[in-house]
Parts: sequence; structure tokens; C-alpha cells
Amino acid sequence: MLHYIREKAQGWVAWLIVGLISIPFALWGLDSYLTGESSVTVATVNGEDISQSDLQAALQQYRDQMRSSMGEEFDPAMFEGSSMRFAVVQDLIDQRLLEKASDELGQRIADSEIANIVRQTEVFQVDGQFNMAHYQTVLARAGYSPAAYEAQLKNDLIGRQLVQNLERSTVTSTHEVERLLRLEQQQREIAFGVLSIEAYLEDVSLPENAARDHYDANQAAYTAPEQIAVNYLRLTGDKLADNVEVDETLLKSFYADNREQFVGPEQRRASHILIEGDDTNAQEKIADLATQLADGADFVELAKAHSQDSGSAEDGGDLGFFSKGVMDPAFEEAVFALDLGEVSEPVQTEFGYHLIKLTEIDVPAGADFSEARDEVEAAYRRQQARDQFFEQVEQLANLTYENPESLDIAAEALGLEIQTTSLFTQQGKGEDLMAEPAFIEAAFSDDVLNHDMNSTVIELSLMDAVVLRKARYQPAQVLPFDSVGTAIEQNLKYQAAAEAAAAAGQEKITELEAGAEPETVFADGQWQAATFYGRDNQEISQQILSTAFSMPRSSDVSYEGFTAENGNYIVVALMDVRSGDLEAVSTEQRDGMEASLTRLNTNTETQAFIAGLREKADIEIYDERISRAPEQ
Repeated sequence: MLHYIREKAQGWVAWLIVGLISIPFALWGLDSYLTGESSVTVATVNGEDISQSDLQAALQQYRDQMRSSMGEEFDPAMFEGSSMRFAVVQDLIDQRLLEKASDELGQRIADSEIANIVRQTEVFQVDGQFNMAHYQTVLARAGYSPAAYEAQLKNDLIGRQLVQNLERSTVTSTHEVERLLRLEQQQREIAFGVLSIEAYLEDVSLPENAARDHYDANQAAYTAPEQIAVNYLRLTGDKLADNVEVDETLLKSFYADNREQFVGPEQRRASHILIEGDDTNAQEKIADLATQLADGADFVELAKAHSQDSGSAEDGGDLGFFSKGVMDPAFEEAVFALDLGEVSEPVQTEFGYHLIKLTEIDVPAGADFSEARDEVEAAYRRQQARDQFFEQVEQLANLTYENPESLDIAAEALGLEIQTTSLFTQQGKGEDLMAEPAFIEAAFSDDVLNHDMNSTVIELSLMDAVVLRKARYQPAQVLPFDSVGTAIEQNLKYQAAAEAAAAAGQEKITELEAGAEPETVFADGQWQAATFYGRDNQEISQQILSTAFSMPRSSDVSYEGFTAENGNYIVVALMDVRSGDLEAVSTEQRDGMEASLTRLNTNTETQAFIAGLREKADIEIYDERISRAPEQ
């Protein structure tokens, strides 16, 4: 669920440098079953604990990010062992240090900004509109309360502010930009010769039993990976809406309860003055400001001078328009109780004390029930389908957890068919569920693979869930020699031919460096005449370009050889180097280079800043606890 929220969230929010450390999947209070020793401390930062559950959550988030970015190349094995766990703990330490530094530097985010992000997050919407009930449901199923989620989101944005401040302090000089542009636009005059591996194959003679000897000495290279076939129950909500019973009374009641979905919610615009804290001093300050307003002081000017909400103070405390369900409950209640132009009494929230002025009211006009009936029915069916689906998922989770050695009881109770996959590896197959990384990861989890238990519920999307268990397991096994012997022999021949071509190539380089003419050294048209190429030229091999652009500049022609991916040996001649022409560089290219260099410099500054924080911090890391994964 949390990876789904991240996918649907605004892109930059999902990848903040102080990332949203998501709580691990804890449906129906089963987090101890999933993660084990959640209260164990793996590190402390200035007296603040980082728990085993924090580590597990961060690992899951990083796993989701890697799976999303790598696609089919993602290998769950990269998360095995302790090295990844130690790396993630270091990231968590950096996060805590940045959060503390942000707080000490007085970084602030307005409530209205949090509200806007929440409203615009697609997964919290119903029919394109933010829906408070749906928002609470989605968060609850992910282990969050709205307050906890919004508080964490605010911390993330504050961390982002800190990084942006570092970015603003980073100086990228014109000289640096132009130096890199000259390198990027540089051209090199390159000639090259090719020694084809095919010319050496016919002379290769392998010793007797060479293939067998190689096979015996390298059996790990000829091992088929472990495979598993699983039984599974799949619950989808795609047909539930069609089976929902409706009548006019139900639809009219639904319309009345959810009228804002069809006509749009009433929105109110408010300004506020915030005094942070809950002590006597804060109470006295807000009371004094309330008195000044009662005596005729200008709200906008007081907000600019005294409000401690840095996100709105400069605008006279203006928070813009918002509807019900997105602000702090106490704040929202006050706003929607005010008359236009009225100022509230002091209102206390978790952020401090507020004085609130209602500045505008927007009440949308909309269709009546008869005009919106079809839309109302469709929305009602979708809501009922979602509710039914979530109830069934909860039942599926409970039954498969309470009966961990079988899917039969859950299948019978929910009317689902137990289906079976074919064998697949940890790289999966390009077929339906066997191509789903989360499905593959669950199949090879310790509980399923080694303890013959049901998996936890795997949420493939918002209305698609699966539970699986092992049906058949085939361990990794060495392939018989008869099935690989011919291929081994062929590979050994190509390897020997490539070595012979490389030896011949080195001899030719010696001749060229002694002054021989390339056309003579490379007969039969194997020599390609010199031409200027840029770094991104597509006309010749990227291996040739990479080699040529890595060769040092010289006043004389220089030569270097390498074995290409196809086994041919290539001799590269670097004839001349021509610096990039800045006049030919477009504005877009220059701006792009400046942005890239700024990002690089900002990253360097950020790492230096974190290093400084680490030097001053009291950090303790419990290696043994990190190395030991929580019991499953």
C-alpha cells in the first residue's frame, strides 16, 4: 500500500532527501508477525533511538524504490546479508541529524502547504476529488493516522527546505561551467583497426578433455538457479461494482451524504496569525494580539509582524482556499464557524495558538440529484465495491494468518479458486503474477520458502491482492555436462581465439609505435581512416569512443588496444584533440550543464554538512543487532 501511495504522490515529494520513512505493512495489527523485534534499538543519535522496525521500514522503502527504478533488472538478492542493512542505518542516522538541524535552524512549513499536498495526492482522491473518509482509510491500512502522516510529511518538507538552502548557498562559477562544456563538446580525431576473432578460430586446437576439465573446475557457473511454484489466492475488485444492489432511496441518501463529490465542496479562504508553543508566554502573546485586533489593528500588518508561520506571514497570514477535512480539526472547526470578515478567539492546535480571519467563502453551484443520478450511481457502486474489497482483504489476511499451513479455509470462505504457477526463479517470468516483483519476493521469503507458511497479503494495486504458499521447490542444481559441454567447448575456443587476436594486436601496436604505416600493418581494409568524433557519436562503437576519450592527450599519435564484446581486438589511434566550441553551445545546453554542476556541488556541500553534524553528534551503532535480521 505504501509503495502505491508513493507512486501516486507528487514525484518530488516521494524522493525527498529526507525521505518519508514508511511504517512497514502492518495490516490488522500483525506487525509483530511480519517484523519481529520491533522495539530493539539498532542505533542511537543524540539519545534518540533508531529501532529495528525503523530499519525494516527503511529497507522496504528502498527496496520499493530500487524495484521501481530497475524494473526487470531488480534482484532481491542485493538485500540479502548485512551490508545493505548497515548502509540503510547510516542513511537513517543522516536523516535524524538533518531533521534536528532543520529544527534548530527554524525551518517551518505552513499547514496550508501540507493540506495542498494531501489534497493533490491521487491515491487520497475519489473521482478526482479529495475524500476525507478515503484518506483516513488508506492511511489506516498503511499503519498511519492522518496526524502522524502529516507530521512526517512536514518533517520531510522541512528537510527539503534545508537542502534548498544549501543549494542556494552553492556557487557555480561560469568558469566551471565553460570548462566542463569544452570537455563535453570536445572532439577527437580517431582511427582504428580491427582484428576479427573469426580469423583466429580455425587455428585454435583445444587439449583433450578441456571442456570437461573446465566444467569440473567451474561448476558454480553451470548451476541452474533455485525455482519455486506456488499456490495462490487472488482477490480483485474489478467485478464487485457490477454486483452492487442499488435503489433510489439508497442513491438519494448517498447523494445527500456526499453532495460535495457532485457539486464540489464549499471552500473557505482564511488568514491566520500563529504563535508557537503552549506555555504562558505564548498565551500572553496571542491574547495581546487579539486585544490589538479588537481595538482596530490591521490583521494583515499584525500577521506580517508577529506570525511565526514562515510560510504565510509574508502574505499577511493568507492560507488560500481549502475545504473541510484538510486542516487541523480545531483550526477547521473555527474557520467553518466564522462569518465572513470575522476573527476568531485564540484557537489552540498542535502547532500553537492561532487567530483566524475568514476572508472569502466559495459555495459552488451544482447539479441536483436527477441531473447527477448516473454519476451518483457509479460513485455509489465504486464506494461499495471498495468497502467490500477491503472487508474481503481483511478476511483473507485473518484466515490465512490464523491457518498458516493452508489456503483451503480462506478459499472456501471467500469463494476463491486456489491457482498454481509454473516454476519460476528469483528473476521471475514475463507472465502475469510471475513478473510482479512483490509476488516474487514473497514467494522466496523465509516464511514461505523455509517454514511452509502462507505469505502475508501482497497488494499489487489498490484493488488487487494475493496470498501465496509454496507448492513445489526445486533447489539450485548443477546442469549435467551433456547439456552444456558443447557450449563450453565453443566458449573455450572463442576465448583462445580472442587471446590470440589480442596478442597479434599488441604486436601491431608495437609496429605502429615504431613508425609503420597503419594501412600496411592492417591489410585487407581492416584500418578505418581518421575522423573527428564527439563523445555521443552514434556512427562507431561506444567502446571505441570510450577508449579514445580516456586516452591522454599527446603531441604524437598514441595507440591503445582492447578486446571488444564480440571478441574482436580493436587498436585505437588518437590523432588529435579539438576543444569544444562554446559559441556552438545552445542556451539549453549551457543551462543544463549549470544545473548538473549545481546539483553535484550541492551534493558535495550536503555531504560535508552531514559530516560536520556527525562530528558533533553522539552516535552509537549496535553492529550485532543490525547484522541479525528480525525473526520471521
